[in-house]
Amino acid sequence: APQGMFEDLGLKYVGPMDGRDIEALESALTRAKRFGGPVIVHCLTEKGRGYQPALQDEADRFHAVGKIHPDTGLPIASSGADWTSVFGEEMVKLGEERDDVVAITAAMLQPVGLDRFAKRFPDRVYDVGIAEQHGAVSAAGLAHAGVHPVFAVYATFLNRAFDQVLMDVALHRCGVTFVLDRAGVTGTDGASHNGMWDMSILQVVPGLRLAAPRDADQVRAQLREAVAVEDAPTVVRFSKGAVGPAVPAVGRVGGMDVLREPGTDTPDVLLVSVGALAPMCLEIAGLLDRQGISTTVVDPRWVKPVDEAMAPLAEKHRVVVTVEDNSRVGGVGSTIAQALRDAGVDVPLRDFGIPPRFLDHASRAEVMAEIGLTAPDIARQVTGLVAKLDGRYERSAADAIDSVEPARD
Repeated sequence: APQGMFEDLGLKYVGPMDGRDIEALESALTRAKRFGGPVIVHCLTEKGRGYQPALQDEADRFHAVGKIHPDTGLPIASSGADWTSVFGEEMVKLGEERDDVVAITAAMLQPVGLDRFAKRFPDRVYDVGIAEQHGAVSAAGLAHAGVHPVFAVYATFLNRAFDQVLMDVALHRCGVTFVLDRAGVTGTDGASHNGMWDMSILQVVPGLRLAAPRDADQVRAQLREAVAVEDAPTVVRFSKGAVGPAVPAVGRVGGMDVLREPGTDTPDVLLVSVGALAPMCLEIAGLLDRQGISTTVVDPRWVKPVDEAMAPLAEKHRVVVTVEDNSRVGGVGSTIAQALRDAGVDVPLRDFGIPPRFLDHASRAEVMAEIGLTAPDIARQVTGLVAKLDGRYERSAADAIDSVEPARD
């Protein structure tokens, strides 16, 4: 029992005790309440207790589990490839090609997809426990020692290590790659797990480069681009769950992929698609096309820094629209708006993203619908904006968008 250590720090200590003994817990909490100051109640529990398949799952005792057969504990159906597994597989390939690539996890080896890398390269994985701050500082030290650390962490948990990313990694221009899993709306994980702040808080970090892949191919490509950078921190962020089919580019402007061309020399809308929202942005463009609104859809790929080709491209359009699964406050839309102002490009910009509030527990599709981040919702608003620029407002056009069935996940 670590009682002496806590007592030396001036903290009262009760335990350890059986965390499943209700009477013992009630007694301990009652005593703790009487202390009138900081107190540690130390409980010991067994994860998966009472369910044999969970107890036999050595990886994480069913910490995160999908639909399973109750008797065997085996998955009922395979959900196919997901973003995390794509990253995990590419990390193994990188590890085989480069001896200097190492991995860091904050007690989340399997959830962030590093378990395969750990099996292949057990001496090149560092688990720092639930201590993201320590993980970021360790990564800076490893970079100075001549290796390239890849620190994989849930997007929302990087918030804890912001100071270390800023002052220990970026200030010293360390070649560290942060891989942010569960970026954007995660839904069923609850308010604390939505990765909706990373692209805002990281915008203020000088020299940092931030990638938002739109599909599995881009996860692989941009991860490789990130670990090739040795003089600055890089970030690759991706969504949760199944990864959809590839979204091919039809052209390239600067470093940005063109996903849809407008079919006219005088296009109306430049639609900037960020990360996994590319399919939805293409759907938006299709809905706008029905209203006679020509749209160019681009994927910046690297959203920080803003591509130099963004301002000249925006100048050729009447309206710029950004769509991101990140907070609207200080996000990609805000950054692009600032870049356009700095370049003297006076084009109206409308940014769509997550409102600055904690989101209720629900499915991803339900959350996206509740906050208005769906193709019909966005297309309706953009239709109204273009109509206002024309000095008119076509109610029938907006009603036509209203009648479209929302996309489902």
